[in-house]
Amino acid sequence: RLNELRLRLHEDAPAAAPARLGDFVPPSTIGPNVLTDTLGREHTYLRISLTEKCSLRCQYCMPAEGVSLQPKDSILSTDEVVRLAEMFVAAGITKIRLTGGEPLVHPDIVDICQRIGALPGLKDLGITTNGLVLEKKLPALHAAGVNQLNVSLDTLVPEKFEFITRRKGFSRVVSAIEAAVEAGYHHAGTQTIKVNVCVMNGFNEDEL
Repeated sequence: RLNELRLRLHEDAPAAAPARLGDFVPPSTIGPNVLTDTLGREHTYLRISLTEKCSLRCQYCMPAEGVSLQPKDSILSTDEVVRLAEMFVAAGITKIRLTGGEPLVHPDIVDICQRIGALPGLKDLGITTNGLVLEKKLPALHAAGVNQLNVSLDTLVPEKFEFITRRKGFSRVVSAIEAAVEAGYHHAGTQTIKVNVCVMNGFNEDEL
């Protein structure tokens, strides 16, 4: 399926052009009706998973030993991700959220955000993250146009955090949230931050 997608991505590129997906310009035939479904709903929100890698091993998500990763050529490249974003924005998408795995472990995460964030017509660029390295990357992500953050944090008790994630890092996640708020991300407005919680009976429902 990925190979078929790659062939289709190359179909409308000029024959003489080099194989640089970042140079792709969506054809003028792409319009806002492409993403309107049979009930007349116009879809404007796209999620793109950048990687299956993650720096945590949450018990409800992944085994302690991790999972077998796909070969590199089975994962969309940075240029292919940006090209898909260009095509969808040309078709009427106004909000893109980057997810994973953990998107901040992607080596090109800042470059991807800069290139997608610069697309004309895109209003919101978000990231869903476990927050472990968010504080370190926050200034660059903010400058790149990331205006929405979803940070996963299932508990406010450090011992519970280590139990469920099988990793340390609670203080880093909390510090990243505080840094984001300090940088202007709040519960409302043009820059938002939200906390994702997986509620588990008998474990963390008392913290809601």
